[in-house]
Amino acid sequence: MPVTGGHLGACHTIPMTEGPGGDLATVVSAELASCRKRGIDRIDVKSHNQVPVPAPELQRLANEYLLAIGRSVKDRVAQIKYLLRDALTPFAVESEPDAELITALFFGDSQHHVTKSAGELLDTARRHYRFDSELRFRQAWQNAFHSFAEFLVRFVATVPQAPETAAALEVAADVGPYNHDIVLAPEVQQQVTTIGYVDTGEHFITLLSQADKVTIVGLTNESLASMLRTALDRKRDAIFRPDHSWSQVRVVFLTEELLDWINDERGFVDPDQARMQRQRLGVFGRRTVRVFLKGLPSRSDWVMYDSPYLPPLTGTLFEMPDGRRIVQILVRRQVGNTGDHLYLEFEDTRGHYFSAAFEEIVRSSVDDNKVAPVGDVVEGRFRILRTQYRWSVLIDGSRARGWLAMVLVVTWRVRDGRPEPLLQLRTRLNATRELHRLTHLAGHITHDDPPVKGTEFGLDDAIPLTAAHKRVQMETGAVDTGELAPLDTGAYYHADKEHLFFFVYSCRLPDGVELWPEAEMSPVSVPELLSIRKNQALRNALSLCANPPATRPVRLTAFEIVALNLILHDLDEIAQQLKDAAAARTPDFGAIAAELARLEELTRQPWLGFEGDVQLNGLSGLQFREFYAILLPFYETIGVPGAADVLALIADDEIKRSAVDRLSQLYRDERVMRSIPVEL
Repeated sequence: MPVTGGHLGACHTIPMTEGPGGDLATVVSAELASCRKRGIDRIDVKSHNQVPVPAPELQRLANEYLLAIGRSVKDRVAQIKYLLRDALTPFAVESEPDAELITALFFGDSQHHVTKSAGELLDTARRHYRFDSELRFRQAWQNAFHSFAEFLVRFVATVPQAPETAAALEVAADVGPYNHDIVLAPEVQQQVTTIGYVDTGEHFITLLSQADKVTIVGLTNESLASMLRTALDRKRDAIFRPDHSWSQVRVVFLTEELLDWINDERGFVDPDQARMQRQRLGVFGRRTVRVFLKGLPSRSDWVMYDSPYLPPLTGTLFEMPDGRRIVQILVRRQVGNTGDHLYLEFEDTRGHYFSAAFEEIVRSSVDDNKVAPVGDVVEGRFRILRTQYRWSVLIDGSRARGWLAMVLVVTWRVRDGRPEPLLQLRTRLNATRELHRLTHLAGHITHDDPPVKGTEFGLDDAIPLTAAHKRVQMETGAVDTGELAPLDTGAYYHADKEHLFFFVYSCRLPDGVELWPEAEMSPVSVPELLSIRKNQALRNALSLCANPPATRPVRLTAFEIVALNLILHDLDEIAQQLKDAAAARTPDFGAIAAELARLEELTRQPWLGFEGDVQLNGLSGLQFREFYAILLPFYETIGVPGAADVLALIADDEIKRSAVDRLSQLYRDERVMRSIPVEL
């Protein structure tokens, strides 16, 4: 209601508190500034370097106001927010610009919990109002705060007492349908339900950390992996067991097709953009959860599912160690921040109705553990001999034999008229192996149903082409992923597990396709790739010096491989020293290893990833080994700057040319590569 200065009316007694600024309005204005600086939803945060923001006058005004209107709000943050939101509407009648500025600084576009930080809200408001200097902007919001503080004092003072509210509540309690004295029908069961906003997910994480079994039914689950990781850390810290885990984790996702039917535009005007964002978040959620679950102890029973039907509910079933089953149902709004979604939480019914509902959703879903074909390679074609589930292959030290079919898509784009390769950083969010290495898009060829034994396919066949197309679409979210062109095949031998047979394609991404940050894809120049590979060659040499093969023939071949790689990066002298030391009757790599360590440290390559800076560990397997045989020649054909120059230097240098040829021969020799226990 509007408040004028001429008529205050009889209501509350408001003492004039003397403070740093003098009168009450000055004190309230200072408290408003302190709350804005921290962020209104964070004023009660308590940590090793933060204490709750003192705001006694604001809190007292909020209490007075809520008492007057007959509202009961528990915590201080909610009380102050209630006062501010209710007061800003009538304040806009007196000063609409000030009211809009204060709303922007405290709440932004949030309707409930404020998820943006105070700094983000400040920057957004500064850009929106376009003040010509930082000083003028600061003066504007400080003046607005002081005007609003004066208004708040008047606003609370003029709220009429509402004694009828309590009486009305008492009457309602006597005659309402929820009177505990009323005899309930046999089919009615009263439940105590907790209602709250998702906000940062802190309450959800707490329940995860306490549960023994969890079943999670979601849409895209893009934030789930980080919450699971935090909950697992807390679970382990609570009982001082670093290997503790859940006994069962089940996570249900919607299939990609169903995501198109979700009415959740996520703030996008264009429904196609909303659809692409949902697809991307689904990919990110599925991948990050999969990587996290694969890292759980083997005694943890975990499964990921795809739901081909829209489930009757989304939420989580927490099965506690004491036998309780806590149900949390998520109520989503069509638009808005995830933190603004509401949850309902209660213990399951006597007949475990909701447990049964979760179980039915799981039973009607499809296990995400797809089938990976294992086979032979015959004249550049892959022949399927048997199948294994994807989670049971490429286990270090398994000594498993056979080949796995893979795709590798050499992605690139044209920017400012210049072609540039696009590579992906492998991190804990998207991979379980070869972390902090750069790679073009690679992935297993998998099947939903077991393929027919004896099936063969080659580079031009539909099976690998379809897998390559899906692999690109996974990162771009675009229906048009560009044209795939067959490039080559490549074999990667392991010493302790299955070998990999790659179907290699090139793909120029369509102009205008935007790469989202979570894809971890970046343009990388030829000089950068050479520097990254040089450091990796030095690291490989160091690793081999630390664990040289015991038998002389294997040792000589292994050190020949690292020496040839060092020669390609102009480290001829130390390459020869390594070969000489390896040939000695009693090899001594001490002095050489010290020099290698110095050079390795000098050539380290930092990289900015989605989660921050990382130290690169080089290029992914095949791309390190076949860099000069597959990648550089292709880069030259599309005109990537620097590629032709490097190849010309190699062609003119007999030693380097011989090194490339010899490496190609050694890397493609199964007997040689199986005999070397260190990855080179």
